[in-house]
Amino acid sequence: MSIITDLKKIKRKILVMKSRFNLSQRKKEFKTVEKIVENVRKNGDKALILYSKKFDNVDILDFRISHKKLSNDSKKIKKSLLLSIKRAAKRVEQFQKTNVPKSWLKTFGNGEKLGYKYIPLDSVGVYIPGGKIPLISTVLMTVIPAKVAGVKRIAIFTPPPVHDGILAACKILGINEIYQAGGAQAVAAAAFGTETIKPVDKIVGPGNVFVTLAKKIVYGEVGIDGLYGPSEIAIIADRFANPSHVAMDLLSQLEHGSGLESALLVTDNYGFGKEVEKNILNFAKSLPNRKTVLKSWRKNSVIAVVNNIQKSADLINLFAPEHLEVIVRNPSSLINKIRHAGAIFVGEYSCESVGDYVAGPSHCLPTGGTARFSSGLTVMDFIKKISILSFSEKSFKSVAKDVVELASAEGLKAHGDAVKIRLKDS
Repeated sequence: MSIITDLKKIKRKILVMKSRFNLSQRKKEFKTVEKIVENVRKNGDKALILYSKKFDNVDILDFRISHKKLSNDSKKIKKSLLLSIKRAAKRVEQFQKTNVPKSWLKTFGNGEKLGYKYIPLDSVGVYIPGGKIPLISTVLMTVIPAKVAGVKRIAIFTPPPVHDGILAACKILGINEIYQAGGAQAVAAAAFGTETIKPVDKIVGPGNVFVTLAKKIVYGEVGIDGLYGPSEIAIIADRFANPSHVAMDLLSQLEHGSGLESALLVTDNYGFGKEVEKNILNFAKSLPNRKTVLKSWRKNSVIAVVNNIQKSADLINLFAPEHLEVIVRNPSSLINKIRHAGAIFVGEYSCESVGDYVAGPSHCLPTGGTARFSSGLTVMDFIKKISILSFSEKSFKSVAKDVVELASAEGLKAHGDAVKIRLKDS
């Protein structure tokens, strides 16, 4: 990492940061994942057993967590954690309920009725990362929007051994279809089904590169929410911000552990940037995975110094970060210029960590510049809409000529004739 003041060099560095997780360059991993997905598709449970032994070093014959295990193990977490999960779940549910669409049908023109019918998906598979970093919060941020949307069947897939906190979150949310299966093999099982696992209609949730590649491969057989890469954060801060707060917020995203995480600080004060850098190097010493964190800091991160804080908007739109914190005296004018970001956190006390756990919007957000064309996970990801069209004879006749004309231009005779025959018989 370095502090850069030259605008052209800053932009080049940002483009490099955006390309750090290019799936098209993962040819070796892609071939491996293709084999795993195909094996699970053909051999079902037998393949899952094989990969659980190979990758997770566990012998599993029954992948579904029993009701007894769910009930017993979910009680093992400390009371304070259980209460925090419950309070966070309540907040997320309250927010997600504000985003539920209603079906509508309106009358237009000469009496035709047009509208949309919103229908929840029948089933969803949710991938929850486990292992060294069991993302308990991701259960809340994926399952609750699905439940609020009205999805009847929600199946959880998470690597073994399943963390008690993940089971507790599932228990609180009333989810009892939980499979101790992780990696690309879990995605394949969710997409194609096995002898013991019914396939789902859509797969959501973050994961490592193998999970992401598997989601890419099965897309079309099932729907997916997106292709999530390593976490990233951008912060716009002026000299009035607290440098220790900014430093810790940058580290909060670099600690996820892949070594590919990324952080960008844009400031209009060189001295402030130096102070943030000093704090980062100092605070990182206390982190358990400090070597990986510092690797991400030095390789995939940058402090950009601009002569006018308003210019930071152009850099943010170029980066299109997963998370953006804006800690400046007058944020409104700056925020109005931001077009590309997964989520925006405004002010000293709106740190990204609050969004990760309790704020309300899902923390499943677009990464790697995909915020240019996609959004974070919402209730709408679990709902499909069906067009409804109803024409009376009068309204039909008012558009018939145009339909015939367009069909003729396209060379689709039967399309035009379907209109002409009705005109003839009316």
